[in-house]
Order: sequence, then structure tokens, then C-alpha cells
Amino acid sequence: MRESFAALLRTGAGKLALSLLLAAHTSAYTFRQVPSPNLKLDDLGRIAFAGDFDSISLYQYEGQSQQFPGRNGALLSRYPNGVFATINVTDADIKAMCSLQVNGAERVVFAGNFTSVGEMATPGGIALLDPTNGTVEALDGLTGSVNTLYCDREAGQVYVGGQLSGSNSTNAILWKNGWTDLSFNGFNGIIHSITRASNSKNIIFGGEFNGLGGLNAPPPVSMENKTQIIPIASGDISAESSSGSQGVSDPKNIACKADFTTEGPGSTWLLADQSPGSWRADFDFGFEPTSLRLYNSDYEGRGTKTFRYTALPDGGILNLTYADPSNGQQAFCDARCPLPQGNTTAQDFSFVNVVGMTGFRIDISDWYGNGAGLNGIQLFQDAIYSYAINDFNEPQTCGPSTARSEATTTGSWQVTPRQQSDSNYLTTVLQGSPIDTEAATVTFFPDIKQSGNYSVTIYTPGCQGDDTCDSRGRVNVTASMGGSNESRELWQTNNFEKYDEVYNGFIDTTTDSRPSVILQPASEQGPTPLTMVAQRVRFTLLKATSGNLNGLFEYTPGQELDATKFSDSVINAAGASLTPREKAPVTCLATDGQNLYVAGNFSTNDGRNNIFSVRQGATGPTALPGSGLNNQVMTLFHNDSTLYVGGNFTNTVEGKAQGLNGVAAFTNNQWQPLGAGVDGVVLYLVPFSLNITANAPEQVLAVSGFFSKVNGFGNNPTTSVNDFAVWVPSRSNWLHNMDFFSLAMSGRLMTFADVGSDRWFGGSVSSGALLASGTAELESKDGLSLQAFPVKIQAQEQPVSTRKRAIVEGQNLNTTGVRTGTFYKENGMNKTILAGHFATTGSEGQNITNVIIIDGNDSNKISGFSNELDANSTFAAVAVQDNVLYAGGMISGRLANNRIAGIVAYDLAGRKFANAQPPPLQGINVTVNAIAPRPKSKDVYVAGQFQSAGALSCAAVCIWNTERNQWTSPGNNLAGDVSSLTWVSDNKLLIAGNVTSGDNKTMILTYDSVNSQFAVVPGASDLPGPVTALTIANSDGNEFWAAGLGSDGTAYLQRFDGSKWTSVKESIFGADTSIRGIQVLSLSGDHGKSSIINQDQDLLLMGQINIAGFGSASAALFNGTTLTPFLLATKGQDGQTEPGSLSSVFVENPNSFFRQSRKHLALWAIVLIGLAIALLLTFLLVVIGIVIEWYRKKAQGYSPAPQSYPDRLGNVGRLPPEQLFGTLSGPRAPAI
Repeated sequence: MRESFAALLRTGAGKLALSLLLAAHTSAYTFRQVPSPNLKLDDLGRIAFAGDFDSISLYQYEGQSQQFPGRNGALLSRYPNGVFATINVTDADIKAMCSLQVNGAERVVFAGNFTSVGEMATPGGIALLDPTNGTVEALDGLTGSVNTLYCDREAGQVYVGGQLSGSNSTNAILWKNGWTDLSFNGFNGIIHSITRASNSKNIIFGGEFNGLGGLNAPPPVSMENKTQIIPIASGDISAESSSGSQGVSDPKNIACKADFTTEGPGSTWLLADQSPGSWRADFDFGFEPTSLRLYNSDYEGRGTKTFRYTALPDGGILNLTYADPSNGQQAFCDARCPLPQGNTTAQDFSFVNVVGMTGFRIDISDWYGNGAGLNGIQLFQDAIYSYAINDFNEPQTCGPSTARSEATTTGSWQVTPRQQSDSNYLTTVLQGSPIDTEAATVTFFPDIKQSGNYSVTIYTPGCQGDDTCDSRGRVNVTASMGGSNESRELWQTNNFEKYDEVYNGFIDTTTDSRPSVILQPASEQGPTPLTMVAQRVRFTLLKATSGNLNGLFEYTPGQELDATKFSDSVINAAGASLTPREKAPVTCLATDGQNLYVAGNFSTNDGRNNIFSVRQGATGPTALPGSGLNNQVMTLFHNDSTLYVGGNFTNTVEGKAQGLNGVAAFTNNQWQPLGAGVDGVVLYLVPFSLNITANAPEQVLAVSGFFSKVNGFGNNPTTSVNDFAVWVPSRSNWLHNMDFFSLAMSGRLMTFADVGSDRWFGGSVSSGALLASGTAELESKDGLSLQAFPVKIQAQEQPVSTRKRAIVEGQNLNTTGVRTGTFYKENGMNKTILAGHFATTGSEGQNITNVIIIDGNDSNKISGFSNELDANSTFAAVAVQDNVLYAGGMISGRLANNRIAGIVAYDLAGRKFANAQPPPLQGINVTVNAIAPRPKSKDVYVAGQFQSAGALSCAAVCIWNTERNQWTSPGNNLAGDVSSLTWVSDNKLLIAGNVTSGDNKTMILTYDSVNSQFAVVPGASDLPGPVTALTIANSDGNEFWAAGLGSDGTAYLQRFDGSKWTSVKESIFGADTSIRGIQVLSLSGDHGKSSIINQDQDLLLMGQINIAGFGSASAALFNGTTLTPFLLATKGQDGQTEPGSLSSVFVENPNSFFRQSRKHLALWAIVLIGLAIALLLTFLLVVIGIVIEWYRKKAQGYSPAPQSYPDRLGNVGRLPPEQLFGTLSGPRAPAI
């Protein structure tokens, strides 16, 4: 009924970005944790990253990736941190999963419309997974695709349903260590769902069928009506031991004749006299013959007596049956099959087994007369095909002249060898923007001779065989059957050959309108080239109707079937009463302890519209309240006492249950809305566990389909999403309405299976540990972790055509989210500033665009820029000087009737735009890439791409003086594009980009602000290309790292040691690496020795870093020899999910980057510390001496001398003190 979830999503996999909480998860599948990077970050304070991403994760486990499977499917598990893990990738959808024990070991059976898992072909779209190690085993033997599975764990077997064939069954079959036919050989239509009846061993099948495969014989059909001639004449025909006689030696004589009874030269092929020989035909297409017709020769009395049929290329001798001419009884033969002598009519043989082949050989072992010969050969198959290559269709001149299968084409097509496919096919490559849907077409016309119900399927060769997977796309297929047209869109991105049903219904051959199938490009593709292929279309006559079945069948294993008693089953009878009769689509089944729920696209007069139930032991079905739902149901999931329903409905038929838009819950015999539903169709409901509160996992429901919004309800606003949302039953709310910041997902979940306590999923998911648009904080306490800022950032819904220009080569501002930020903690403030291109809501409900200010002193109150500037502005640089925020980028607008361009000033203390604004920067595509206030000054340096500032000629770098409120030029005729500014001292500035100073063209300059002089860094002009990232490598600032893109598009990374450059080997970077930011980080432990970086340092690279053997990472750590993934990020645009990138890191204490690795103090500080230590030691020595002397005297019996002498004062009074002490200042004789 539909090829895949992705076939209906023209933008590929939908962008799913909503906040989820991690669930504790353990799995038998072992995830290996990667070693800690041992970063020493404590002195840096708060750390944040900015870039172009919507979700971000630390690289913690082997296998983590930021790659997204795209429109293909994947086997999914979950890492211990809750992030979804892609274990293996399929080339289409995984639609069903279940678990059972196989030979005593637990296994997961998974199936869908895929043709490969990884590089392994999986014909029929079904395989086994070992959940302990992730290995996959293909279950060969089916063709087609699988829609549903039911694992009967007690019996150790799996019921498989879909659009398939295998063994002697169609559309339903049993697997138990091999394929086993059901007793009724399947169904005459597609199976969508299989389940077990409540409290019973009976198996219930739901789908689009009205008969069984083995019990219902087709109407009588002549051999000519039910078969198709294989065009033998188009093959490569050869022979061994041909006769040398004129006119009878060419083996092609018997391949194509208007009248096979004619004999003689040009009409007969003879072997050499008395010699065995062989006749052979090889083809560029595959076929499965069901009958062979041979015309024996009687020319000159010669003829073939015995032969054998050998299939090629396998070389097997096939068993045949035939009617013995002597008695008319059926006979069997293999190595010596007889032909009657002198027969004038053909001898027909039927193949006992239907075997696929691309050639055959008739080996002749005995003959009549002087030698063997044949007069004609025809080969038939039951399948009716129309090939895009007309040589493979029935020939017009072989046999009676009647209508034959054929194809017509428009446009330019080339024949492509079949490679891994069954036949050669046509290929065309189309270009355009968009591609014209009429640029190339193929119209297939079948040779149908009998009216009846047919299944029409179109075959698509795999893209691996012709290496076109990257350019394959979508096609539109229109089946025109007697005036009615049915169209559907198909993907041609399958790795191996597949087929899809494009029509199922009646074809009337009595009308003048010939059935046809038209293949053409789908709309809205390009401008990249599109490869389209066309191979063949098959028309299969379906079995006749009997047993009064209509989309439902109850099967009792082991019980003999009797078609006359089918209506005894309440379930069968319930299906038979549905409208449309004989073609009521039952899409899904579910059971609880007492009820079977049946849903699809049908109606009845008793209120069973699109869904109903059958209670155990009931004598009839039961309509659900409201007379069912008002449109088709696509999926059911039962959990505890609640049945969750998804589809294309909006209410009950009676219209009394509001909010049932696309999804609903049925509990306690009444309908309940999930909020107010979604604005589209829900196709899949999949449960998974999350920690919502107190680290307690609970079940939530993943809702996938085709919708762009979750409808608002209560105090919850309408929210834009892309085909995915999560319902939290315990909160009766959608997860994105809750204030949680954790897991982010992109993709879809379609099915699941439990193995013990572990859950496996089928879908296509790119998952990150944190939902964060453009910025995230790195926490280093108790191990590394990521945190979101307390603000919900959203994309602006507006065209981006006005901002499609690059910042510098290799960068651009055509992105959504946070691009840069800073922490400001001076003058008593505690501000976090985030800037870029986004929208959010402030704490007071105001709209905020592009710049957010979070006040840490006021409970993280959120404010920022409102609508004062143009909303399509994008900010790329911010800095704060004296409580004034300077923000630059590609910005424009007006403040107080003054034009703003490139840079704007905002007063953080006054919470308003500054009264004095820098005059606008001018030039072509004005952009500010860097803002760097000069330390200990009032100058703010501004750099980027511009020609002047106000009326001042001041290209690339200009200085805004905050005291005089005017622009000044640094001088020296600087020109070009600047990507970064870095102060390495109070007066020395590093300027990087692609610049010219005077006559010097270089990538890096230094600027001395004291004497206003530029200087070229030695060797910088010889760097491979413009510098996109630069950072100092030591605290002195005379060494630094530079990165960029060379002229050949290859990333480079080099270190300057003060005199020369040292290059890192370019081979460590894969193709398409783009380095946008670099920073030296200190380590808590040493790594191996390197000549280019200290052992206690790593270099953090940010951007899109392609690491050999891993793939793309958004940030990586470089230890001088190897790259290690550090941060993984993804982004979503226009429904697509792709790797994200980081551009910068900003920290609370930027001056602490080198404090950990070099703790040198200034000389004056060292002198003061030394003096203090000396004084302390002197004091301690004096105290110690006093104590020792006290103890010594006490031990010797010392007594204090008298302190009072009555006569002393009289003597003193006789001699003036000045005479006594005055002699101390004069010369004295030496003491002896």
C-alpha cells in the first residue's frame, strides 16, 4: 500500500528536534566506553561552545556518530547514556520486529521492504539479529517485502506477512529454521498485520485479500491465456555438433518462426550424422520457465529421440512431465526425455520445479535416422512481464500474430548491464532545477488475454550494481487500467533489486483501452543530477474469491481448513460484512486480555467505521463509541489498559470527541485526545523509556507520521515539529511542553522488539545527548557532561535569501542558532550573552531575536534584542567593554532614525541600546567577524569584511574609541577579509584571515597599537590558504596555531614557534574537513611525546572534522599525532538532518587558558614574596632564641636582680643624663 515512510517525505527524513530525558538503560549488547580525555578545565570557570547545530553529544562510546541514515532504515539500540545507537543500516524501512529463541539462543527477527543490511543482500526483506553482538543473518528464500511479523515463542516459529512469495506460498508464510508453507499457501492479497487472538492459539491475519492461496483455484485458463512466451530469438544462440549441410546448420533457424510446422533449409536445424550435440541460448535477462514446447524434425528422416534440459548457469538437469503419446498418461523424465518420431505437432513438457535461470541448453543424446534435429522450440512462463527493453518482450514475428507485451520510451535512455539484477535495464540521467517530470518516460504495455483481478508490480534494479546510489531519487508510477488511473511515488535508492505493487484490482481486457504503466521522474527534484532506471513490470492474475473473506482471516494451526465453514468464525464474518466488499483494507490488529481490535479503512451500517472490536466469546463484533473514527486508522498500540490509535482521522463519526487529530487514546470505553493531536497523519506509535522524574524510567510514546505541528491545548501553544513528537502519559502532555533539556532526536521510530529487559528498535534516528540550538555548556565536575542554557531557542520562520553570503571563505552565516557568545562578570554583573540568528521569548513574554542576555544575578532572567533591528540579521561576534555590549555580524536596521550596519552597541546596565552608536560600516556584503577590546584602554577593535566606517576609509580592521565615540583607522592601507582578532599582550594584536598590508599579502599580521605598525608574521604568506581559525600556543603569545583551507580544498593545521612554521600531516584529515575554531586545553595527565605540542596539552579543533576510520566530528582533540572525536553534533534544515559543526568556545575566565600549564609570576611579586618569607624566618629565630635563653637561665638557678634601689635616685640626680649619654656618640677605645 505504501513503499516506505520516507517515500512520502519529499524532504527525506523529517527533522525531529524536541527535548527528551535520558533513560537508564542496560543491554546485552556491549557498548565499549572510550577513555576520558583528561581535560583540566577547573580554572576556566563556565565553558560553552557555539556553532551550527541543533543537538550535541560528548563522544563517550565506540560507535557513536553524528551521521544520519537519511531516508534508509536502521537497527537501533541505546547507549548506556540513553542516546540511540545505530547498529546496522538497511536500504529501506524496517517495518516489523519480534523476538524468539532459535536453537536455544535469543534472536530478533526484523523485516521490511529493504533489500540489504549493510553490504549483505537480504532478498525478501527479512533477517535474524543476534542481540548479543549485532551480527545479522539473512533469511533467504523470499522475494518481495514484509509488512508484519508475529513470533510464536512457544512453537519457536514466526508468521510472516506482506507482499511476498516463497516456497509455494504468497503473501503469508511460516519460518521455523526454514521456510514452511501454511496449509492454505497464503493469500491472494497483501497482509498488513498478524496477531494472536486473545486467550487463544488462533492466529489472526489482516490485510487486503478476499481469498486464500491454496484453497481457491483460479478460473479455467488456457495455456495461451495464462502464459507468456519467452523471446528465445533475442538470446545468444549457439550449438555444438551442427550439421555442415547448407541451410540446416544454423541453430537460429528454429528459434523464431511464423509457422513451426515448416521444414527444410532455413527452417530446420540438424546435427552432424550419428553424433550427439546440443542447442543453447543465453540471455541478458532472467526467467522462470514453466513449460517447454519442442517441434521434432522429420527432415530426411532425421529427428531427436531423447534429450535433457539443462538450466544455466547452474548446470542442473531439470525434471519434466509430459503426456505419453502412446497412452495419454502423465509421465516423468529428466536425463532422457523422449520425443516421438515423425511428429507433426509439438510435444509439450512441464517443469516439475520452477527454477530461475538466464540460459538453457537442450542436450541431445539419441536420434532417429542418420542424425538428430529439431524443427522448433518455444519456452513459456506463467508470469506476464513487460520489459523496458523491447528485445526482452515477446517477439512479434514468432508464432501467430497477436498483441504482445511491449514498451515505448521518450527521452534519452541507455542500456545498462544487469550486474546484480535479473535483467539488463534502461538508465537515464536527468538534470534541471527542478527536473522536468516529462523529460524521460517509459510506458509498459502487457500482453493480458483474460479479464480478472491482477496484482501489478514494478521492479527496480539495485543501485549498488551500477554505482548510482548517490544520484538515485524518486519516480512517479501511474497505472492506467481501463480508464481509471492510480499513481504513487517510489524511491529508487534500493541497494539490491526490489519490486513494489502499483495496482491491485480488476483489469478488463474486453475494452479498447489497453492497460499500461507509466514511469517518469517525480516532481520537485534537482538541481543535482537524477539517475532514473526502468526494467520491467509484472502482471499477476490473482486467485478467485471463495469462503466469503474480506481482509480478516482466523487460522487455527493444525486444523484442516474447510472453506464452507469460514463464516463460522466471528472474526471472519466480521470481515465479510465490511464495506468495500472483497477489498476492505485492514491495516492493523491489536489485542488485550479480552478483545481483538481491528482497524483500517472500512465502514458498516452498524457503526463499525475504521475500527471495531471483537470480544472473546462474543457472537459478533462491537462498534466503538461514536460509531468509530471518521477516517482511516494506520496503527495501533496497546499498553496496560489503554489502546493508542494513529491515523488520518480528526474525530469520531458522530463528531462528539474533539481533539482526536491524527492520534487518540481509547480507555475505559471512551475516546481521549492526546492534547489536541497533530495537524497531519500518524503512521507509527512506538514506546520507549525515559527518566521523567527522580531518575525513575517510565514509558513514553514516540509518534511518527506526516505532520508539521502539534496542536495547542490548554495553556500549551501550538508547536512546530517535523513528523515526530513524544507523548508522556504520566503527565498527559507532550514532552516538548515540559521544561526539560536533554536527549534530542532526528528521524523516526517505526517498530520495536523486546529481548528480556532490553528493547531494540527499527527506524532511522540521529540522536544527541542534548537538544541545544547552536550553544551548550560543558560541565567538568564529576566527569564531563553537557548542559543547555535556560532558554528555548527556535529557528526564525522566514526566507534566508537575503543572507546567503560567506563570512570568509569556508564559512557562512546562512545558519540558524547561536553563533557566538561571551560571559561578562565585571562591575558586579553576571551576564551570559548569546548571539546568532534565532528567536525566543523573554522572561516577561517579549519576543527576542538574535541576541539573548541572561542575568545570573536575577534568577537567570532572559532579555535581549527585540524587533529594533532587522530580524534577518545574523550576529557572528560579541564583546563587552565597560558594561557596553558590542555585537557584530551581518546586521542592519535603524535606531532613532540612525542606520545600523555591521555593529551595534547595547548598554547592559541601562538595558537599552546605547545612545552613541558606531556609524555604520560600509562596503559590499558588510560583515563583522571579530570584535576585540584592547586591554586597559577605551579602544574596541572591529574586523571583518568592509571598506569604511562611517565617513572614514578603514577597510577590514577599524577602531572604535568609546571615550570620543568615533572611528579611527589603524593605518597602513589594510585590505581584505579578517576572520579573527587576538590580543597577545596589552599592545600586540594578531590579525588572521586573507589580508593585504601595503604591498604584503599574507594570512596573518601582527599589529603594534603603540606605534600603529603592522608586521607580517614570517612565513604566513606561504600558508596554503586563508586562515579560518587561530589561537595562541603559549602564554607569551609569540607562538600560535593556525588552521584553514588550502587552494585545493584540503584542510591544513600549522604551528608557529616564533620563527618557523611546522605543519601537521594533512593525511590525518579526511575529505571535506573544515576547521572553524581551535583552542589549546590543559590536561590532568600527560600524553605521549610530540614535537609539535606539549605533553600536558591537547589542541581542540572545531568545525567539521573528518577523522580517518571514524567519519565526521564537530570537535576533536589533537595530541600531536592522532585525532580523537570529542563532540558530535547534528543540525536539521528543511526536513533534512545532517552533521553539525562547532565554530568557537568561550569561557568565563579566558585569561586562565595557560595558567595551568605555566605558573610563572612577575618579578615584583617574587621579590615581595621573598621579603615576606625572610621577615618571617627572622621573627621565628628571635622567638626561638628567647625561649632557649629562658630555659638555660632557669636551669642554672638564675634569680632576677633587685628592681628597687632607694639610694640610686639620689646618685643619678648628681649627674645630668645628657652628660652620661653624650659620651656614647664620641670616640671610644677598643674594648678588651
